[in-house]
This record gives sequence, structure tokens and C-alpha cells, in this order.
Amino acid sequence: MPISIDSKADQGVLEVRYKGHKLLVYAFATNQFKPYVRELYTLRRENVTRDAPPDHLHHHGLMYAMYVNGINFWEERSTPGIERHVGLPLHTAGIDSDGTPMATFTEVIHWLAPTNQTAPDSQVAALLLEERTLTVSVDEKEKEVALRWDSKFQVGQSAGKVTLHGPNYDGLGLRLPESFNHVAKFQNAADQPYTGNNTQNVIPARWTSVVGQMEGRAVMLVMFGRTDNARGDGNFFTMLDPFAYLAVTQGLDKKPLEYAAGDKFSLSYLLTLYSEDKSPEFIRHRCERWEKERK
Repeated sequence: MPISIDSKADQGVLEVRYKGHKLLVYAFATNQFKPYVRELYTLRRENVTRDAPPDHLHHHGLMYAMYVNGINFWEERSTPGIERHVGLPLHTAGIDSDGTPMATFTEVIHWLAPTNQTAPDSQVAALLLEERTLTVSVDEKEKEVALRWDSKFQVGQSAGKVTLHGPNYDGLGLRLPESFNHVAKFQNAADQPYTGNNTQNVIPARWTSVVGQMEGRAVMLVMFGRTDNARGDGNFFTMLDPFAYLAVTQGLDKKPLEYAAGDKFSLSYLLTLYSEDKSPEFIRHRCERWEKERK
């Protein structure tokens, strides 16, 4: 089997490997503030994430966070919220019906206020109950590694009403390689220009790509929204200075989302990696394929 998955609960990590080489490392140790993708590799074995860089220790690879009822689950200072790992009930690896190598795992996470960090029953105390499923697949012909991120949420029964909000970068965020800083090239589905102060922009789009150099060779990442997410496709936060960052958000800084106890909602995103610079036409076709996948 070319693809494998291995959960090392005692170390708080899960690894996906392809032909013996790491594709993904997921960190879920219980002493962390949140679980996240710590390492993510192209087929050429370039790691496109950074974990806890000195300038922003709370930037953890590819991570999902926001504010809930004023509690900060993004930054890890001043009594932050805790996305507590509860369990990994499912993880499998194999070849799908189309011959695509694929590995998937599901994690249960309870979003807790800092005052409930030591609650004896985290399910009762949780603001949000999350079932997070990550699926990694490989397309060697297109030199693609794809990571699908699906999160199903339910508002905790004792949480009452919850308000989801936060700055314009809160959502699914990726700290890009250091070599991307200042020089990477962003492009979006609408081909809108990037002109914001300090090269920060928030642009609604179906997808946003970024191309940079790693050891002198082109690496491309593409992040896709989805029309059936709340608020539609996505608002893409991009930044080059003082460092390169890419996030897909729901625009919670402009219009928070509100849910009541017991309400259910879900989010799906796709991140693809390439060891070459793909054309906008290729990305448009990839987006069409993504939209046809079941949520």
C-alpha cells in the first residue's frame, strides 16, 4: 500500500506517509491550546508550513480558530480558549475506487472557555463540539497533494447563544514558508489586484493561490472555499510583509455569526499543493471538481 496512516497517541501526533515519506503530521497533544497540521509536504518533500515561529508563537502550521463569545481561540495569551482533543475515533488509508491513494482521519474536539479547562465533563461544558475530518490524497500525474478539511460543529447544550467573531484573518490559516516572505505571488479566482496596506488584503473569491520558491524551485498552494459553507465561498486574507500568510475566513470581522444551543453547522475547505506553478485554467478546473465533491 503506497499510503499509510499511523496515530501515535502517546506522542500526540498522527502521521500520513506516501511511499515511505511524510505527507502530513497532525499534532493533537492534550497540553496544546489547539490541534493542528504541523507539517504538510509536497510530493517533492517540501514542507509548506511553519510551527510557532519566533515572531508569532501562536502560528501553528495549518490551524482553525476564531473568537467565540469574546473568548480568543486564535492567539494564545491572556487566558485563551482551548480546543481540547477528545479522541480519534477513525483513521484509515487505502486506494479509492478511482485508484487515488487516500488517507482520512476524524477527531473529536471540545471548544472550552479557559474557566472550564479542567471541567470533569468537557462535553457538558463545551461552547462548541467539533467533529473534524481531514482527508489527504495524492495525484502523481498532476504532482498534487490535496488536503480536504471538513468540520461539523454543534453548539453545546449549556452554551446558550454563541457568537462567532474575530479579526479579518480568523478562520483556517496557514503560516507559509519563510522563503515566501515579501516575494510570493498571490492570485485569486476573480483576478482582483492586491493593493492593501502592508500588502494585507481580504478578497472574496472561490479560490486563492500563492506561488513561492523553496530551494530555488517553484511551489504552489491553492486554497478553495465552498459555496455551501455559511457566507458562501470564502474571504481570503493574504499577507506578504513582514511574513507570508494565507487564510480563508467567513468575514466574521464584518458580520459575526450567531447560533443557539444545539444548532449544527459545518465548513469544508480544500488545500492543494504542487511542486510547480499551475495555470489559472488548471485551478479553475480543479475548483469545478472540488465543487462536485459531496460535503
